[in-house]
Amino acid sequence: MNLAEDARDLFLPAACASCRSAPAAGGGLCAECAADLLTLRPVLATPLHAAPPVVAGGRYAGALAEALNEYKERARRELAPVLGTVLGRALAVVAAEFPDAVLVPIPPTRAARRARGFDHVAAACAGLGALRPCLRAAPRPDSVGLTPAQRAAAAERSLRPRARRTAALAAAGRPAILVDDIVTTGATLAAAAALLRDAGVPVPAAVVVAAAA
Repeated sequence: MNLAEDARDLFLPAACASCRSAPAAGGGLCAECAADLLTLRPVLATPLHAAPPVVAGGRYAGALAEALNEYKERARRELAPVLGTVLGRALAVVAAEFPDAVLVPIPPTRAARRARGFDHVAAACAGLGALRPCLRAAPRPDSVGLTPAQRAAAAERSLRPRARRTAALAAAGRPAILVDDIVTTGATLAAAAALLRDAGVPVPAAVVVAAAA
């Protein structure tokens, strides 16, 4: 964020997180952009890396991409409910088949959470179902500029299971649906699914807000 943006946010009403040309309503978007997001339909993602089936709330484009970027990069927490609604529609596609499943969010690194001030994936999941944060993330390089193979290696090195929580979930016999903000190559979801399956937790599906793949 630069000084001009800081000054704008201090003295003017927040702009719509998508079009940035109209004042935002309570949910961080203007009425037109909010309507655009609410007309999205879930899509089946096709990531490069083998992962559980991934259903996305929409394609990473237009109003959804702009809103998601503002949510992540500028920590606009007020967007969590509308992005959660988009995510919830993806979850509805798979939830009926796995009614006893719990949601396992992909965790941010400590640095990312500290920079944003909150766990953006967990916040978008609020109210969608039983949340079980069974994973933790060690520091990892920014995925921008990495090859698919490098992304996969970074994801495998970064993600770790929370042993007690994962063991408790395995003992309960409940499947896990992974949740993330966006899928590109699928490396992170594949690594997370492998960790949980190795611990005895079935992972039949994953859901994301947006699919870039």
